[in-house]
Amino acid sequence: MSKYDYNIIVIGGGSAGLVSSYIASAVKAKVALIEKHKMGGDCLNTGCVPSKALIRSAKMISYAKRAAEFGFIENKIAFNLSDVMNRVKRTITEIEPHDSVERYSKLGVECISGTANYIASRG
Repeated sequence: MSKYDYNIIVIGGGSAGLVSSYIASAVKAKVALIEKHKMGGDCLNTGCVPSKALIRSAKMISYAKRAAEFGFIENKIAFNLSDVMNRVKRTITEIEPHDSVERYSKLGVECISGTANYIASRG
């Protein structure tokens, strides 16, 4: 008879991996989550979150430039790209704790830093 250390092993701490780990731990499964880089995956670190924060800043500039279309007196708007990018970083920093090793460990998920490999049993 085979013996397993976990009920589920999740590969990747991105959106799907975090949700899977959370749900499995909520039903008292013994969960291991393996992440090779940063918790939150592409969505938090390089994709969804930073791009939406940047798009939001771009919308603000666009609306300000089009103020007259909305019934406002036109005004000048200036921005500093460095300040915009700092806002993007702050946005990521605000969300990071929700996707952190610390949070998931408290939920009962064993978080393992490294690269996962699947090796099929033979025999």
